[in-house]
Order: sequence, then C-alpha cells, then structure tokens
Amino acid sequence: MLFLFCHQKWQEASNRGAAILSYLGEQVPLIYCLETEPQQGEEEQKVEQHLLYPLECFLFGEEPCVGLEKLQQYNSSSSAQQCGRVFKEGETVYTCRDCAIDPTCVLCIECFQKSVHKSHRYKMHASAGGGFCDCGDLEAWKSGPCCSQHDPGTSVTMETVQFIFSYRYMLVWEETYELSEELKPKVKEDAYFCVLYNDEHHSYDHVIYTLQRAIACDQNQAQIYTALIDKEGRKAVKRGTLRSCQQAKDNIRRNSEHIIQIPLRVEILHTAVMAHQTFALRLGAWFQKIIGYLVGLREVFCQVALEPAADNDQLCLISRLMLHDAKLYKGARKVVHELIFSSLLMDTEFKRQFAMKFTAHYKQLQEDFISDDHQRNISVTALSVQIFTVPTLARQLIEEGSVIKVIIDTVMDMMSAHLDSNNRFQFQGHNPDKFFRVQVIFHDLRYILISKPSVWTETLRVKFLEGLRVFLRFLCCMQGMEEVKRQLGQHVEVEPEWEAGFTLQMQLRHILTMFQDWCSSDERVLLLAFQECHRALMSCTNQPFRREPTDSYMCKQILHARLYKVSQEPVSIHLPISRLLAGLYVQLCQTGAIQYLPDFVDPLNFTELAEQPLRCVVLAAQVCADMWRRNGLSLVSQVSVTNSTFSLVKKRKITKNMKVEFELFDIFNGNSSSKDQFCSSFSKTDQYMLTEEMLYLIIIIVGERYVPGISHVTKEDVTMREVIHLLCIQPMAHSSLVKSLPENVRIVFLLCCVLCFIVSFLCCVCCVLFCQALLEEKTQLESSSTEEVTFDFSLKAQRGNGTDSNTEGLSRNASMTLRCLKSVVSAQSVQDKEKAERKRKAEAAKAHRQKIMAQMSAMQKNFIESNKMLYDNVPESSSQSDTAASVDSRVAVGPQQGVCSTDWEAQICILCQEEQEVQAQAPAMVLTACVQRSTVLTQNRGKTLSPKGSYPLFMPPDLAVGTHTGSCGHVMHATCWQKYFEAVQNTTRNRLHADLIIDLENGEYMCPLCKSLCNTVIPLIPVEPSKFHLSTLFSRSITEMLGVCATTVHRVGLQTAPNDLCPYMPVMSWNTCAYTIQAIENMLQEEGKPLFGSLQNRQLSGLKALVQFSAAQRLKSSQAVVQKHFADMLAVLVPVPNVENTPSILEVDFFHLLVGLVLSIPALYQEEAVDLQPSAVSTAYNHLYLLHLLTMTHMLQVLLERLPVFLLRSLIVSLFLRLRAGVTGFCVEGVKRGVLPFLRCAALFFNCLTGVPPPEELSGTLHLLCSYLSLPSNLFQLFQDHRDVVTTLIKRYKSDAISHLVFRYPHKKNRLIDLPEDYSVLLNQASHFKCPNSSDDERKHPTLCLLCGVMLCAQSPCCQEQLNGEDVGACTAHAAICGAGVGMFLRVRECEIILMASKTRGSPYPAPYLDDYGETDPQLGRGNPLHLCPERYRKLFHMWQQHCVLEEIARSLELLNVMFPFEWQML
Repeated sequence: MLFLFCHQKWQEASNRGAAILSYLGEQVPLIYCLETEPQQGEEEQKVEQHLLYPLECFLFGEEPCVGLEKLQQYNSSSSAQQCGRVFKEGETVYTCRDCAIDPTCVLCIECFQKSVHKSHRYKMHASAGGGFCDCGDLEAWKSGPCCSQHDPGTSVTMETVQFIFSYRYMLVWEETYELSEELKPKVKEDAYFCVLYNDEHHSYDHVIYTLQRAIACDQNQAQIYTALIDKEGRKAVKRGTLRSCQQAKDNIRRNSEHIIQIPLRVEILHTAVMAHQTFALRLGAWFQKIIGYLVGLREVFCQVALEPAADNDQLCLISRLMLHDAKLYKGARKVVHELIFSSLLMDTEFKRQFAMKFTAHYKQLQEDFISDDHQRNISVTALSVQIFTVPTLARQLIEEGSVIKVIIDTVMDMMSAHLDSNNRFQFQGHNPDKFFRVQVIFHDLRYILISKPSVWTETLRVKFLEGLRVFLRFLCCMQGMEEVKRQLGQHVEVEPEWEAGFTLQMQLRHILTMFQDWCSSDERVLLLAFQECHRALMSCTNQPFRREPTDSYMCKQILHARLYKVSQEPVSIHLPISRLLAGLYVQLCQTGAIQYLPDFVDPLNFTELAEQPLRCVVLAAQVCADMWRRNGLSLVSQVSVTNSTFSLVKKRKITKNMKVEFELFDIFNGNSSSKDQFCSSFSKTDQYMLTEEMLYLIIIIVGERYVPGISHVTKEDVTMREVIHLLCIQPMAHSSLVKSLPENVRIVFLLCCVLCFIVSFLCCVCCVLFCQALLEEKTQLESSSTEEVTFDFSLKAQRGNGTDSNTEGLSRNASMTLRCLKSVVSAQSVQDKEKAERKRKAEAAKAHRQKIMAQMSAMQKNFIESNKMLYDNVPESSSQSDTAASVDSRVAVGPQQGVCSTDWEAQICILCQEEQEVQAQAPAMVLTACVQRSTVLTQNRGKTLSPKGSYPLFMPPDLAVGTHTGSCGHVMHATCWQKYFEAVQNTTRNRLHADLIIDLENGEYMCPLCKSLCNTVIPLIPVEPSKFHLSTLFSRSITEMLGVCATTVHRVGLQTAPNDLCPYMPVMSWNTCAYTIQAIENMLQEEGKPLFGSLQNRQLSGLKALVQFSAAQRLKSSQAVVQKHFADMLAVLVPVPNVENTPSILEVDFFHLLVGLVLSIPALYQEEAVDLQPSAVSTAYNHLYLLHLLTMTHMLQVLLERLPVFLLRSLIVSLFLRLRAGVTGFCVEGVKRGVLPFLRCAALFFNCLTGVPPPEELSGTLHLLCSYLSLPSNLFQLFQDHRDVVTTLIKRYKSDAISHLVFRYPHKKNRLIDLPEDYSVLLNQASHFKCPNSSDDERKHPTLCLLCGVMLCAQSPCCQEQLNGEDVGACTAHAAICGAGVGMFLRVRECEIILMASKTRGSPYPAPYLDDYGETDPQLGRGNPLHLCPERYRKLFHMWQQHCVLEEIARSLELLNVMFPFEWQML
C-alpha cells in the first residue's frame, strides 16, 4: 500500500523530481550506513522493496514484471542490437585476424561461439577490463558483424517510452559533503564516518600498520579494511561523533606520515551523506539493468545525459560526469564507466555526440589523469580506445574536432617544462611517474591513425595537414635532443638520464609509420606532407648546413664537404624528422608521385639530408669499437636498438662523405702518422673495426636493398628473406620467428604465406629426389641380383642427373636440402649399426640367462636329494612325475616352491664408488626412496582415513588414501648417505628460499646422481636370515637404517610425529609394501605391459628392497605386538578367541591383508625364552594356506558385489551351497575378472619375497598366474578342496554380507578428467563460473582440478579455508582432500598447469594445449587457437600415476632461481 501511495503521490506532484528526492531523503538513511551491520542479504532486500520497486512502478506505470515482459518482447524484435557486454579484468575476449578492422575489435565468448569467426584465424587474450563487446558494430568487422543472437531481426513500430527529465538528478551522486534541500534529514544527528580512501603511494603493509596504530584494531580486522579499500576505493573505518572521527582522522594521517611523507587521504562524512552516496552507486547498477531492457529506454537515457543545461553556464550531465571523474573513488568510477558503456556507446549517433564532448574536454581530462594517482584502466581517459578506434568516428573527429591537433597540443603543454633554451627537450630530473602518464596519450594518437581513409574529403585533407604541422613542431623539439660527447680520460661519474628520451622515441616509432601510411593513401596529401616535413627539417637550428664547407683532397679527387668529427663533437641519436622524411620519400617512390616533387620542394641536397643519419651510423660503429666505453652503459643500450635509414642517399656522394664521417680520410689518403692527434686517439683495432663498419655500410647501400619502395621487392619477399636467414642460423619455433621479425600489422599473415611456400618448395625437392632414387634402385634390382645391388641414396642425391637441365637447376637451388638428406642417411646407417649391436647383446644376455637357469635347476635337484626327509610328508597324490615336473617349473608358493636367488648382486656406492656385497653383518647399503601419501588408486575420492577406526591395520577396499614408497634405484653406503645428508643440511640452510625445494625438517634431500626428491632410505636386506634375534641377525648400521625407514613411513603415512613406540610401526611398513605393489600392477595393466619383464631395474630393485624391509619389521618390533596384529587380521577370515569388533570381509582390502598375514605369521613361532623360527617347509605351507584362504574370501567378496542388495538375503544361502558344491557356471567370468588384479599383485609380492623367478612365458593371464602361485586353474576348486572349512564360515559371512556396502571388482582405473579438444570450450566454462562465496564481479581465477573435475576459485580471499589452523587457498584445501596433498590444477584463463605437493610447494607446468605450430601459450600471450595434445596429456597422467609430481616440482624449483617466492598455500 505504501508503494501505491508513493506512486500516486509522485504522479500528482507538481515537481515530481523533488517529490522523489524527498522520499529518498527519508528512506535511504534508514537502510544504509546503520550503526549495526545488517546480515548478509538483508540490506539488499530492503533496497529492493523500499527504494527500487517504487521507482520501477513509477517508471513503467504498472507492475514491473508486467512492464518488463512487454519490453522484452519489444526488445526481441528490435532491428538494431549490439551486445555491449562490459568486460571485467581478466575476462577472455576474442578478435578475428581475418575480419577485424583493427586489433581492438573484440567479442565476448558467448558472441564468439555463435559467430562465423569461430572457423577463422582468431586470437584470444585476457581483457584488462573496461572495454565492451563489439558484436553488432558494423564498423568493427569486415564481415560477420553479428552473431546469431544479435543478428538484426524484423523492425516493428514501438511506442516511445518517455522518461521524466527530473530523473537526471538521480543519474549520479557527486561527491560532496552537503546534501540538497530535498535530501537533507529533518533532524541532523551527531553521527559521522571516518572514511579512508585508496591511493597508489602506500602499500598494503603500510595501511595495515597505520590502522592498527590509529584506531586500535587487530591485524585481521586491519587486513579486511585494507582489502576492501583496495577493492572499492574507500572504507569507513570508524563510526562515531564528529570529535571522535576527527581524532581518528588525525591519528591516521600522523601514523601514515611516519612511513612516507604523503599522508593517507581521510575524510569525515555525515552518515546521511554516506548513505546517499552508497545508494547512488546502487542506482547506477539499477540503471544499467533498466536501460538494457529496451532500446527506447537507452535512447531516452542518452538524451537526458547529453541534453544541454537550461543555464548556458552549466555543462551537460555527461560532461560534468567526465570532469568529475578524477575526484571520485574507485568504486564510483567503475559504476559510471559501466553506465557509459551500456548506454552512450551502444548507439552510433549518441556515440558520436559523446566523442565530441570527450574531445572537447580532452586536455582537462588528461591533466586530471596525470595529477591523479589511480591507474588508467579506472580513469575516464581509458574510454578513448572505444571511440578513437572507430574509423568513421575518427575521421569525423579529425574534421570537426581537430582531434590530432588537440592530442599533440595536450602533450606539448604537459612537456613544455622540459624544453631548454634551444627549444629542445631535456629530461634531466624528470618525474618518472608523471612522464609515464604523459606517454599514455600517444596511444590515443595511434588509435586515431589506426585505420587510414580510402576516400579523402577536402576538409579531411586540411585538418589532417593541420595536425601534421603541429606534430612536426613537436618533432622539432626532439630532433637532435640530448646530444652526447665522447668522454676522454676519466670515466663518466654519473650516467645521464636517457630512459625518458629513448622511450619517447620508441613510442613515436609506430606513429611515424602510421602518418606515412595515411599520407600514401592520397597523392596530394603525400606531396604536401613531404613539403611540410622538409620545411620543418630545414628550420631546425642544429643542422649541419649551418656550417661552411671546406675542400679536401684524396686520390686526385676534391671533396667539398662540411667536416664533422663524431669522436670529438656532440652527436644525437634522436632524429625523428629525418626518419619521417625518409619514409615519406619511400612512399613517393612507391606511388610514383616523385615526378611531381619539384613542384612542391626545391631541388634536394641529399648529402646534407643524409648527414645526421650518417653521424648515427658512425656513432654506432665507434661504440662497437669500444671507443665510447667511458661514457657508460646507457649509450651502448641506446645504440644497440637504434636504426638509421639512408633511403635518400645517392651512392657516389655518400661514399666520399663516409670516409670523412668515419674519420678515416687521412688513413685512406696515406697521410696518417703516429704523431697525428687523430691517429693517437685511435688504436689499430679501432681503425680496423671502423673500416669494417664503413665497408659493410657501403655494401648495404650499393648492394642488396631489401626495402619495398627502394628495390623491386614486396613485403612477402622481405619476410621470406628474413625467415630464411633466421632459419639458417638455428632452428626456431614459430613464436620465436614472430618475435624476431619486425613488428607489422600483417606480419602473421605474411609469415604464414612464406612458411607455406618454403615447406612446399622443400617437399617438391624431396619428392623429386626420392622418385629419382627409387627409379634407379628399381633399375638395379631388375638388371642384377640382390647381392650385387649397391645403392647409396645420399650419393644419388648429391650427383643428381646431369642430363636433365631442370634437375640441374633444382639441385643448385636445393643444395642445403641435399646436405640435410645426406645427414639423415648417415644417421640412419648409424642407427642400423646400433640396432645390430643391441640385438647381439640381447642374444648374449639370453644365453647367459639360460646358463644361470641350468645352474639353478642343478642346485634344486641337489637340494631335494640332500633333504629327502623334508619331502616325505608331501601328499601321495603327488607322483614322482609331478615332483620331477616341479623341479623344472617355476612355483613361488607352497612345498613345490622353486629355487630362489638368495643374495643381492654386489652393489657399488654412487658416492664413494666402492663395491660391497649385501650381507647381514656387513655395513648397511641403502637405496634412496621417497615416501608419500597417494590417492592414485582411490575408489572414493575425497574420503579421509584416521587411525581412530580399523585403519591402519585394515585398509578399506576403496583404497581411499595409501602410502606409496618409490625409489630411483641408486645405492649408497649408509655412512656415505649420512655424510651427504649432513652436508646437504649445512649448505642448503644458507640458500635463499631453500625450503621451497626440499623440506630439511622432514628429512628431504635430492639424490646425488639423478636429483630425484627423496625423504628416506631403504636398507638392502638379505633374503630370509637364518637366526632370530635382531642383535645377532643384522649389523648395527642395518638395524639403524631399518628404524630410519620405518619412522619415515609411519610419520608420512599417518601424518603424525615420529614415535618408535607406536604399535602401528610394522603395520605401516606392510601397508606401504602392499600399496606400492598395487600401484605398480595398476600402472602395468593401464599401459598394457606384461607383469614381469616390463619394470626397469631401478623399479625392481626398489620393490625387492621394500618387500624385504617390510618382512624384517617383525624382527625389529615387539613379538607380542606383531602376534596381536596377526590375530586381529586373521579374525577377519576365521574365528579367533578374544578378538572382537572385527571388520567385515566387505570392509577390508584383501591384498593388504595378505601382505600383513604373510609377513607377520613367523612371529607365532617366537617365544621369549626359545629361539625358534619356522622351517622352510612350514613357511611354504603357511604361505600356501594363507593364499588359498584369502583367495577364496576375495572370490566371495567379488561374488557378493555382483548381487543386488535387495536379493542378498534370499540368495546368500544358495550362493554358499553353490560354492560348496563347486560352481562352474555361476558368474565365472565376472569372478575371474574381479580376482585377477589380486593374483597379479600376489605374484609380484611372492616373487620379491621368495626370489623365485617366474616362467618366461608368464604374461599375467589367470591360468599361468595360478600355476606360479600354486593355485588350481579352476579357482572354484578351492571351495571343493576346503569344503569343511567353508562350511564353518558360512554363518559369519552371511551376516557380514547383509549389513555392509560393497564395491565393484575389479576396481575402476583412475585417470585424469577428460578435457575438451578445443580450449575455447574450457574458456566458455570458466566464463560461466560463479564463485560460491562471493557475489561481486571482480576478477576471479577459475582453476580446474584435473583429478576430479571441480572448478575452484583460486588465489582469492573469498574462498580461503582453515587447514590445520592456517588459512589456505581453495586449491590447497582441495588438494589436501582430493589428492592427499598432491594436486594438479589447470588455470583456465592463464592456460597453465599448476603442480602442488604441499601447502608451501608448487610449480607451473606447460598445459597440454598446443597451437597449430605445436607450441604452448602460457598466459595466452600469442592468443592462437589451442587444441588438446593427447601425448602431452598422457605424459601428465603418467607423471601422476607413477607418483612423480613431487619429483617434478623439486627439479623445476632447483633449476629456477627463486628470488621472490610465491605463496602457494594461498592458491
């Protein structure tokens, strides 16, 4: 009812604007800037209900939803639509290389995806913010100006929407401290805000320190205030009375002055003023939404903004906005700029009117920008790129607004303070920040000249030449500025400031070219421009023709010239007018207008015009000869990038002048002597170098002139010549070629054409040569036998066919190609020899293996003969023939176990290079190793494990988090490793940011040989020692290394402090052994490699050492603890007295259980007073029965997984009945597939434990695996053989199966997520990403997790989380859960992979996306279309699968000299 009353009241009011403002004056202070902070969303809800909703009702004359629906229908049929989306900082934008008028014409990602430009040669890059989408702008595109969404539709007649002009007062709230009469509160309270504003002088730390001291807030609150001030531009840091706020203001200014002389800007605002200013910003965003509904609404808004004021002394509203921009804070500026983007710049006519206003106030706007301290992207001057780059608008501004003259006059006024008495610039003692801001103005001049006209009007000619004259006056102030004189004797003490002048010259380089292009498009303009440029050059006061010439004699020739010695007199490298004149002369030659030049300019004296450029060349030659080294490095830096031009030079005259300018006249004349002052100042080396430089210059002038307009060459010829020369020096990637070539608008197109031609030419040459070679080979084969054929392709390629003239010409042009082909053939022959050598070595190795196997077979037979009593208990079913067969077979488990290799080979220490046998009582030999937590095999990503439950004794079947131990396979003495580790600790502590590479506190180090990251060592243990007590089994050093490795595995696996007394020490060793074997089996199966014979020697050595180390843990730990662990694990399979809370068979991973039971069962034979251990036969039968029992239980686990949960209770009995009876057709194939990974892992485990080699034909199939593990080929036969045991366990298995969740077997293979082939698809996904914890439009860093596919908001304080009591970024927190601390992330907008290993370590890695030239594009610097490279992505997957992420990070950081470390924990 209140809203209806307000609506009616406003309609009936005589002054509607005053009535609305009066209402806002009452309501706004009741919503904004209250004493207590409102809850999230409460303030916005009140604004919508009490302020915006009444305004919308008044605007539409009805319910807003009804009115908006009508407007949207009108808008859908509008005939003129532009996208106009305002870009945020970092947002990806696209431009078409084929269709865009200039590089500033861009599309948003939505319009690009729906446009024809998607199939063109496009470029993508990140926006700096502030621009808008040009979709629908007909002047921005040569073709395809509209996407399918904004394509013009059918025009319909629409009713004109009328706005009340009184709304003009609501468009903006100027920053003032007094309210209008309508907005003033009836009762003014003594409530004020102390507001702190942002500036670019004080750093984050300065502001935080000041706030802590001034208003007594803690550090966290000060950081929040500082972040909001930097983001919004201001923040109220205190609310109170006027006196308290004034005191806070004084404290802030006083404390900030202690740091730097400039105090922070602080203002005191009344709460009502602050409330209305806050609502004004919200009103700006509301206006953007309203005017986006209908073109008519936007037009009325633009009319209100551009309407002249009733008082002629007052400017229009948009002019007042622009001139007030520098006084607004950052947040207000952004709202105003976005409002301009979405309104005035969306219509051609209004855009023209705005451009005229902008040009009229251009000088004042630039002065405000230079005196301001904010960046250009939040200044109203940045809008110039939106209006100056429109071709038709730029020409209108030249004709009607003289915009070129306005821009140059603005620069001249701002740089007039740097003019010396000779009216030349001198930048000694300049302000770098101010000078940088002045240089930005030249970008506007480039925008105006970016598109040359095709049709000239007389007005355009007049105004352009007027701007050119002003520009030439500016260049006159640069011609010959900052002259230098050669320093003799003492080295210059203080080098002059040269960066300002040199930077100014580099800024003008492109502008000079643009002026030349404009002039070349009209013959009359070109001639008049040359006339004006020549007149300006003649008017300069420091020209050489101001002197009188003299006569010199050489070789019977008289040289009439003005002598000038560069080594003794001042010289300048700044010659912009000479450069412009030379460029215009080239254009005259190209267009043919040179014939009319005598009508405009008197006969040219080319010698005088070339005098100044020649001095620059001489200066460069003398600098190369180190004659100016006492002048410092500044001159060397300038000369190295300075190029002079001699397009006006005539060869005969300049050759004589060179000898004079190079100061070699007397030398060539034969009059030099050692007593001559000139010769005494020049050494012989200087004379030789100067002579060489002069001769090189003569060659350039009189010889090859690859310059379009001077020689008969095109731009394509120039580009091809440059490319060929660069490729002859070294192989270069496409991006390197682009960087090495001169900058040009068409350089990419030219380079593509040139490269295609070069590739086609080489292909044709190769094809012809190959065809000739094949024909000759065919002829020889037909005419001779195979043994008599002698054919050498390289000789054929070199010789060619002398009778064919075409072939002779081809051979001459392709000499380089022939040399390449010869090298390829030579390389092929070398490869053939290497291949034959490898084959010979493989055959020798095979013979050696056969010899060893024969010896092992003989040893096995002798062992059986000498221990016949041990085999008397073998079942009678085993016949003599079976026993004989078992002797020759390879069986790793059971009484038929084959002979094992019990010892390691002699090992060589990589540090001391000494060889040693691995023995129990010898000093320890160790392998480098790295222990890390892993989620490579997880079936439940995101799940965490804690020691509070059944873990770590029982690994859950989902393998949520495991402990992986890898080794590079390099062996050291334990003492050598300890010395090396101590040395690493001592040297690394003094290295800058060494903690980013290795964590010394956690025992990390780099392998001395391969630089792999390690954090422990694995001792080499002899297979199955023969005695019991640890003190008598192993030497002291081996015992110590066992403890070192076990402690590391326990600490890393459980993420706990080292504790040697923890009962889980041996369990964690068994777990890491099992998990590492599972990871290796998974890797081999993923790559399709056989189980045995595919691993490298280092992997085999590391795995064998790990298994033996895990087996030795039962000897180091307490026997009671190991026995209890065995009983608890066995209770999962069979009832064990006094063991309770046993997990179900569906809650346990059975391979982990197998490893634990096999390695702990010998502890049952141990007693305190008796030194016992199981015999070989007992151990064999123990292993066999455990394997049978666990295999049957795992088969049951697989079968239960395949039954639906609702059928478990009804089918469980029939299942066990089938099992007891021996099933042959019930889920047989499914069980085989499910149990195969378990058997593969078991085969690897027993191979490393017993040392029995597998059969050579073993490939991992079920039949051969069963044979190697002494299992029946039909696994269901186990249930028949052990039916009595199975019957006693049915009841327990039934109860377990009904109450727990099951997992599918075999487990799914984890891979990295599938990425789209086109990178623009990822960019599109990132553009729609919304931060879950923030609603603002500030730049975000969408980052994709490659492990699970979640999109995260990285490097942003809005998504920080607590991890172990510390604030970390979203990626760090996600990696801790998703990858157990290891993360692989793709930063979408940067096209870069981020590898993370912990909270403090990470490194960038190339993304798997390549352009058409096979190169990556980090940060989207080149912007070429990118496509997924499967090979690179597969390499990234293998890095993660093989647990090499930590190693890659350490190696990359080792190569990178980190000066300023990145805070990876905040990513």
